Amino acid sequence: MPGPLSVEDRAQLGELRPAWDALVLDQPVPSPFQRSWWVEGVAPDATYALVLEGDRLVGGLALEAHRVAGVRRWVAPGPKVLCPDHLDALAAPGSEDAVVDALGAWFAGPGQRVLDVRGVVADSLLSRAAGTEAEHADVAPFQPLPAAPETYLGGRSANFRRSVRRAERRLAAAGIGHRRVPLTDLPAAFDAFATLQRGRDGRGPLVAELPTLARALTSGVAAGEARVDVLASAADVVAVSFAFVVAGRLSLYQVARSLDGAHDGAGNVLLVAVIEDALAAGCREVDLLRGDEGYKSSFADQVRAVGRLRAAHGGVARAQLAAEDTARRVSARLRSRAP
Repeated sequence: MPGPLSVEDRAQLGELRPAWDALVLDQPVPSPFQRSWWVEGVAPDATYALVLEGDRLVGGLALEAHRVAGVRRWVAPGPKVLCPDHLDALAAPGSEDAVVDALGAWFAGPGQRVLDVRGVVADSLLSRAAGTEAEHADVAPFQPLPAAPETYLGGRSANFRRSVRRAERRLAAAGIGHRRVPLTDLPAAFDAFATLQRGRDGRGPLVAELPTLARALTSGVAAGEARVDVLASAADVVAVSFAFVVAGRLSLYQVARSLDGAHDGAGNVLLVAVIEDALAAGCREVDLLRGDEGYKSSFADQVRAVGRLRAAHGGVARAQLAAEDTARRVSARLRSRAP
């Protein structure tokens, strides 16, 4: 067991950055969204609640603070539309209980505060620290990867295999193929992503936050933990993928594709190419992250639960959270009665 612990709020990790990133790798589901390059890229003003044993980092939590009606609200770092997943308090192996107690005392300190974190792992340490269970919000499909790259598609359905290989041959005949984008060419790939997404229903908020996302991805690519891939000819980009590779896990984050009928199947062809490439480099799992979109079942058979953790400390904060819950229930009833 660790000795006496302290919790220290910091605006920057400084010399503790390597220790923080090492803790991320020790988690049951190492999340790219907790690596320092991601947090610093999407939320330069994030607060790190660091659990220290003397000078040694044994746990922590990265959050961003906003004020709502006078109550400090702690949320996942970065714009909500970026949808970080598999979040939790970090803890060194063997120090989980002590870290939970320290963060629980930190959250229950003087003042009014709300904790509202989307994308929390199931059975999280953060839930224990806050003293409340996370609501089930979504699922994240994933698939353990085989040892050999050429066997990944062999484990998927026959229809999916045929569809991908047919589209791959047709696109190749048109001079369209896969390539991984180097650091120097990222700006052009980000522009192509925006072009492919622009005008599509529901994609406006993501495109609006692309400068923030591009900043984080550029840092991730430089760190060797993010990758940007395209399916392109010499003249046109027909699909763009953003993904992460952390602790042997490939996380497929965003994909944009052309809607031109001549490019049918481009999105699937690109994602399979990214998976096979990462598998050849030693990845053991592909994670399709939050969302139960139908296409994901072609790539993965298993799912992890993703939750939303909401907790309040202080009478005003609890009243605020209760009012939000009431508003959500009323809104849900109205939607259910709509013709």
